[in-house]
Amino acid sequence: MMPIIPDHLPPDPHMCSSTDSKTRSPLSLYSEYQRMDIELRRPRPMESCHWHGQVEVNVPFDGDVEYIINNEKVQIKQGHITIFWACTPHQLTRPGDSLNMAIFNLPMHLFLSWPLDRQLVNHITHGTVLKSLTAQQLSPFEVRRWQQEINSPNEQIRQLAIDEICLMLKRFSLSGWQPILVNKTASTRRSSNNVSRHAQFYVSQMLEFIGENYDQALTIERVAEHAKLNPNYAMGIFQRVMQLTMKQYITAMRVNHVRALLSDTDKSILDIALTAGFHSSSSFYSTFNKYVGMSPQNYRKLRQLSCDS
Repeated sequence: MMPIIPDHLPPDPHMCSSTDSKTRSPLSLYSEYQRMDIELRRPRPMESCHWHGQVEVNVPFDGDVEYIINNEKVQIKQGHITIFWACTPHQLTRPGDSLNMAIFNLPMHLFLSWPLDRQLVNHITHGTVLKSLTAQQLSPFEVRRWQQEINSPNEQIRQLAIDEICLMLKRFSLSGWQPILVNKTASTRRSSNNVSRHAQFYVSQMLEFIGENYDQALTIERVAEHAKLNPNYAMGIFQRVMQLTMKQYITAMRVNHVRALLSDTDKSILDIALTAGFHSSSSFYSTFNKYVGMSPQNYRKLRQLSCDS
């Protein structure tokens, strides 16, 4: 007899909502020990933004669905694979007529270790939402099988499912994809596909340290010292693996946190800036304007208007 797969997985401790009584920064959500989650269920509208540290892959099988991602409407087309880094605040607003959608949450350390096109990785880590050019690359049958296999007591079966999901993303890359939401401040570039396990190990240590100390002043020297690396070497391998400088990564996560709290809470802008780890109001306003292209006040007004419409 086939095991019964629940319609919805238990709450993930590494997932945050902007309406939680005590929200955590996306910086704090990186964990090398995150598990891969796979769901196959009816998509449901979300009451508020949420974010988590994994890479999210969505495939609606029988209808289009709509998200709000960083105050932009994003339509996920039936049968197409869509992929984005879920540390960006996102909210499923319109499930449409879809009754069946696959939702993969892939741990970032696993995603970075796969032999994927580095340009694709670059787009994901810079906040771009990508869509496959062709539909029907995946079936509900495969998703159900992977759901069962990643929970198998047999380690080889679990690894086989993980390898097949990696191959799904390789096929996604080779079959062609297009950006459907671009972070306007991102500057993507071509880079080598070669990222060693040695580099991944040290970057995981650095990400873990940043996550544990996100509410403090973080310097490259402190992060490098934790990993027992020379600061220049630490900066180099971090950028090679993450396709972002360490400063860009920390700043982008903090801005993501601010966007979510501006969207769904009535906290003062100063309180939100401090919660997200900005210790200077002038630095906060300058950074937010640079990354978002408008002031925090205007962003909040626009978000409220889009929710009312």
